[in-house]
Order: sequence, then C-alpha cells, then structure tokens
Amino acid sequence: MKKRMIKVLMGLVLMVSLIPALTANAAMYASTSSVTSNSLQLNWTLQAGENAVQIYKNGSFYVSTANTSSYPMTGLSPCTTYYFEVRGIGSYGSTSTSPVTTLGCPSAPVITASATYNSISLSWSASNAVEYDLYVDGALYTTTTATSYSLSAAPSRSYAIKVVARNATGQTAQSTKGVATPAFFQTYTQSGLSGNIVLSAGFTNTSSTSGTYIYFTLYRVSGSSSTYAGSASAYLSPGQSSSLSTTLASGQPLGTYRLEASSTTAVVGGLSFYSN
Repeated sequence: MKKRMIKVLMGLVLMVSLIPALTANAAMYASTSSVTSNSLQLNWTLQAGENAVQIYKNGSFYVSTANTSSYPMTGLSPCTTYYFEVRGIGSYGSTSTSPVTTLGCPSAPVITASATYNSISLSWSASNAVEYDLYVDGALYTTTTATSYSLSAAPSRSYAIKVVARNATGQTAQSTKGVATPAFFQTYTQSGLSGNIVLSAGFTNTSSTSGTYIYFTLYRVSGSSSTYAGSASAYLSPGQSSSLSTTLASGQPLGTYRLEASSTTAVVGGLSFYSN
C-alpha cells in the first residue's frame, strides 16, 4: 500500500513538472503592424522557455523561426485579406491574428455630374485605380482610363450612373449616382427682321411611351427687355417626328427677335425663322 501511494505521488509530481513544458510553447497575442500593399510585420509574445515557432499564412505553413517575437511578411498581394497563426513548436498552443487587408485597394469613386437636355458630363476620383467601367442604367457603357466622360442623353430622363474603379491587380470598388436631365429648351436670335415672322422647324419626340407638346414663343428684343410677339405649338405622339411651318407674328417692326423652343421630351432637329 505504501509503495502504491509513493507511485501515485511520483506520478502527480511528474504531471505537475510537465505542465510548464506543455504550456511554454504556446505563443500569445499575435498581431500585425506596418502594413503596406505587399508586406507587413507579424508580432507575437513568447512564453517562458519558448524559443521557436511555426508561422501559418491563411491556414498553410509558411516558415519556422526561432529566438524572435516578430517576422517580416513580404511578397504579399495588394488589397488582399490575410490571417496568420503562430504555433509553438510541438503544436502545444497557438495564437492567431485578426484578418488584415494589405493596402492598395481602390477607393469607391466620388462622382460629380452635370446635365443638359441631351448630354451628361461626368467626372470622378478614386485612389489606387488604373481603369474604370462606366455603366448606364445597369448596362456597361464603356471602359476608360480617364476620370471624366461625356455621354448622350434624352431630355426629362433619370439615369443611374455607376463607376467601377479597378486597381492593377483586379480588385474593384464602385459608386452609383442618379442624374436627371432637364426638359428641352433652346433659344435662337435673329436681327434685321420685320413684317411677318415665319417659323420653319423639324422636331422629334424622344419618348417612346408618352406624347408631348413642343412650344415656340417669339419675343422682340430691345436692350435688356423683351416683348411678346407671337407663338405656336405642335403635338407629338410617342416617338413621332414631324415639322411645322407657320407665321408666328405679322406686321412686326424692324428689330432683333428671340425665339424660344421648349418641350418635355421633344427636341428640335432643325429650325429657322425669318421675315417675309
């Protein structure tokens, strides 16, 4: 019985003596610092008695190192997420970093826009980008290395503009901006007119779903003031093209005249006004 007790006590002593050896190899507090687009510093804390560790990158063995609590990780890819594990030799314990993303990701483009009834002028800015995909209403419109672009548009329309910025290794970031074009409005000025003022114009309704009117208003201009002289209008069915030839005003004095043409969705294809 006494011998058995002695053996049990010796076993307990042996187990207690092994605890430091089992836990000494557990590296702790793994972290990263000095992150660039292709490198970073991996750091950890060695426990007492520990001198060698194994480093795993994204779950795969990378390197073994000894007598240090940091390691320079080089040759990384830009804009790529990594996590690292530091294991004590013998796999008695390990410590892992939080996921870390290297620099070099493109930033979401900051889009600015201005619109007329028939065009949209765009510009944008983004860091770490080498080219851009421009989408209009969900469809790819063009790919460009420039940071500005002008595209054709129709009046009284809302457009969804998306710019996707891409860096040199293919990672992307994107932004979307809504842009609305105004209704059609144009002015035409002619000097030396008198008597009967005649309009000749062709026009097209750009909407395929809604009918619209196009309006023509004539003013006699004197200095900074203007006087109404006459008007005309025409109705257009969806998608219809038509023309108009009419006398806007009769018996007008010699002078300068301004003609205004306006419509929600119709645009003028060609216009002249003159006296006869």
